[in-house]
Amino acid sequence: MQAVKVFNNNAVSVIMPDGREAILVGNGLGFGRRPGDVIDKSRVSKVYYVQNELQTKFLKMLDNVTPQVMQAAERISLVDHISFALERVEKGTFLPNLMLSETRMLYPKEYAVGQRALELVRQFCGVQLPEDEAGYIALHLVAGAADGALAYDTVKFVMAVKEIICDTYHCTFEEESLETIRLTVHLKFLAVRILRHTPWQDAGLESMYTVLLQRDSRNEVCLQRINAYLRQEFDYELDHQEQVYLLIHLTKIVRCI
Repeated sequence: MQAVKVFNNNAVSVIMPDGREAILVGNGLGFGRRPGDVIDKSRVSKVYYVQNELQTKFLKMLDNVTPQVMQAAERISLVDHISFALERVEKGTFLPNLMLSETRMLYPKEYAVGQRALELVRQFCGVQLPEDEAGYIALHLVAGAADGALAYDTVKFVMAVKEIICDTYHCTFEEESLETIRLTVHLKFLAVRILRHTPWQDAGLESMYTVLLQRDSRNEVCLQRINAYLRQEFDYELDHQEQVYLLIHLTKIVRCI
């Protein structure tokens, strides 16, 4: 195969034997190459078939990207993800991110990277991807750095528990409020501990259980519903210590309603 265009040291475009245009990506694949030069197939790690102009523009973003960054992006499928996002925009398809709010609060650093990625796409491709995509990118980053299933289940857990709370107390959360953020972070660590089967360390707060439970008649109902969800989804039930910590947050949330 001969190079049609050299994007950078790691990406070149070629015409495949079947006549389709494709972008080949690989460590050092384009180093010292010019249009017409033969491409070393042994260096090819990824092949992207060009379907539209937007994806071609997107691949220009790979200019000056180091091999290490490219490998990291490939490992978490970020290149594929943005390419598919551009394809959805081209087709007028919108994929709502139902986990956006929780992802933004649980993984703020990764979400900031997702926002930066959207800004780069806007600059290079002239396309403004929806904010939902920043949330998807954040989850991709979390999944690439740790256990992907754990990250997804954590967000799922937090969403479900917050929905139970809203339904029980007939309230809505103010996303930017301090109490909402504190509750969300607490639920994140609770979820991780449950999912990783980490033993609970007794904090000696069980004496507060009855007092907190009786502050609002809906507290017991809420805890029962949360435990029902945990039993069904994770075969787990909160003990009194865990319920005390949750009740502390619920008390603050209810007070703000």
